[in-house]
Amino acid sequence: MIADKNGNLYGTTSKGGKGCKSHGCGTVFKLAPDGTETVLYRFCSQTNRTDGSGPGAGLIRDKSGDLYGTTDFGGTYGQGTVFEITP
Repeated sequence: MIADKNGNLYGTTSKGGKGCKSHGCGTVFKLAPDGTETVLYRFCSQTNRTDGSGPGAGLIRDKSGDLYGTTDFGGTYGQGTVFEITP
């Protein structure tokens, strides 16, 4: 997980969320200092999982606060994706 200057933590889950069979395709989430969890993105929201499935690595953040990561599956050819989540 990575933290921002306000103490929020950001991470991924390889499963969970809705769609993609019964176990979900993964999420990007924010955990606030008070313990409140917010799901920022649920994978497999796009047709044929073109947005990716199963994020398997951590996130990185740029100066603007955009989050970047990768998925292990899904995408145009089923081999994973690189994604960006903007604030």
